[in-house]
Amino acid sequence: MQEVRQEHFYNIGVSYKKADANTRGKFSLSKENQKSLLTLAKEKGFEGVFVLSTCNRTEISGFAKRPCQLIELLCEFCEGTIQEFAKFSNVFKDQEAIHQ
Repeated sequence: MQEVRQEHFYNIGVSYKKADANTRGKFSLSKENQKSLLTLAKEKGFEGVFVLSTCNRTEISGFAKRPCQLIELLCEFCEGTIQEFAKFSNVFKDQEAIHQ
């Protein structure tokens, strides 16, 4: 019998709409950190993960059981904390995440 994965598609991130340049800088990911994040995501079994990091926003899209899993992944490779992320972030799920 095949295991049923109860995952949803999420888009999590910090953008200019809620965060100032200093805060966005804390969540910025270098190309090297983007690659490391994607490698770790694969090792942890995440599927369909996409990372975008520009001067205006940093986002991760992908499948997870809970959005906090993607948030923890992001915070492992940037200078921002989970608490800061909670203050300035956007978290979209399923259809809403697709339309972002």
